[in-house]
Amino acid sequence: MSRGRHPDQGRKLAEPVAKRRGVVHMIEPGQNTLLDLVIAGPGIFYAVTIRRVQRLRATLSDLEAGFGDLIGEIRQLPCGDPVSREIWWYNRAGHLRFFRIDETALVELAADGSPLTEESGKRRKKRQVRPAASDGEVPKECVQKGQAGSGTQGIPGPV
Repeated sequence: MSRGRHPDQGRKLAEPVAKRRGVVHMIEPGQNTLLDLVIAGPGIFYAVTIRRVQRLRATLSDLEAGFGDLIGEIRQLPCGDPVSREIWWYNRAGHLRFFRIDETALVELAADGSPLTEESGKRRKKRQVRPAASDGEVPKECVQKGQAGSGTQGIPGPV
């Protein structure tokens, strides 16, 4: 079993995500408690363990190596179609990563519980492209204000 403080921050981070999946039952922390919460969703039952990691962006193999004993204990729980064994890792900054623990591997999940694919796992921020200014027009965000009364408004001064 794990030792040390129970992941209170992780439980607070996980609760809103868990509520989106179904009815949440928080499990009272204790010395021999493996699960932190269970979620009863439509047609599925999630058994969730929450743990903090130093490097949330670590590779799957690094996470498995660092938490091999815990993952082995979770694999002893029943699993199948209506049951999903999951481990949710979080970091100090308050970010979460979700994994389903299958018999032989970890599968990274989205917050809704669906498996991440290569494409969905590499989400990028969309860049907003602004339309070009018409001839002679300078966008407002590009205009620097000069000193009052100098007659140089919109013209950058010496730097």
